[in-house]
Amino acid sequence: MLVPFPKDAELNQQLSSVAPATFGSCSLVRTDEPRSQCLPGRPRTLLHSVSLYQQLERDLCTPDLDTLAPHLWLVATQSSSHINPLHEQIVKGCAVVVTENPELHLAWADNRIFIKPVPPYLLSHAFWTTQLLPMTPETVKGIQNERCSSAIVKAALGYMRTYYHLVQHESDLHIAQEARLLPSDITLEQFHAFIGGFGDIQDDQVSPRYSTSGTLRLSRLNMWAKVFLRRFQFYHINRQYGEYFARFYAPILFFLAILTVVLGAMQVGLQANSSCGDNDGGVQSAALEKTSLWFSIATLIGLCGIGLVLALLLVFMWTRELVYATKDLVRRRRGAVRKRTEEGFSQERADKEVHTPSQQLQY
Repeated sequence: MLVPFPKDAELNQQLSSVAPATFGSCSLVRTDEPRSQCLPGRPRTLLHSVSLYQQLERDLCTPDLDTLAPHLWLVATQSSSHINPLHEQIVKGCAVVVTENPELHLAWADNRIFIKPVPPYLLSHAFWTTQLLPMTPETVKGIQNERCSSAIVKAALGYMRTYYHLVQHESDLHIAQEARLLPSDITLEQFHAFIGGFGDIQDDQVSPRYSTSGTLRLSRLNMWAKVFLRRFQFYHINRQYGEYFARFYAPILFFLAILTVVLGAMQVGLQANSSCGDNDGGVQSAALEKTSLWFSIATLIGLCGIGLVLALLLVFMWTRELVYATKDLVRRRRGAVRKRTEEGFSQERADKEVHTPSQQLQY
């Protein structure tokens, strides 16, 4: 597969490929800082190390969303191009929130949409030619099998294709640059020359997450994560219990209002029926009284059930945090005990070596 953009359209010139003196693959060097061996935008990652491909997995791969891909029709529109440009996100009242988590890229909640900035190295032609597209299990020591290496390439193609839809106008580019999603020194013409080839990428060339959907509703992801990922939430964004339980107030108040109106109507009916006497027979009165009684009891049981469910949910959240804290405490204590034991063995071994007399060789 060829690089989706030509060499003269790259937006980052910090890297260049160097051909080896003998047979072998090309290597990367920094052109802006020859002494530096760091990946552009990732100063903790070296260009020639196993951690490079581990960093690519953290930056690009979305294993949870790939698992959810067959069920994303429950979460969002089934179209990989269902991505509004940035200016339309602003028109709809969504504020752009920067995230470095690829799982949250293009997920939205309330009036926020989470977007991952483009890593500088993905704007380099040399990086694509020397690291991404030649990626195989034989050339990549940090990745265990072909499936993982292919996942990185497909995730990179799908991720970059989203920017083909996000940035279409001059206003989109300004919004992206203000949010630090793209470099601030590029023009719209330069960006279109770079990103145009990614628009021709087909769904079968990208990862399952990017082949099935575009923007995703985070609240629905949190709901269906309980079913398909066996997790309480896909991503926890509520810092306080009050924020979490506030989502239940509106529907509960709505149903309470309906029940109040119905119970009030029944009470008026009973009073009117009792004031009229039994001239029309007692069958209708008895039926109304029986219906009102059972509906009132059902309402009380329902309200008690809702309160019990919310109380149990709160207890569950407290218990889960307590269990997590307890496990973390036990793990730390075991680690400290193991460390002291190893230090004790090392010290004991060192003492034996010091006190053991040297044996003389006998001839």
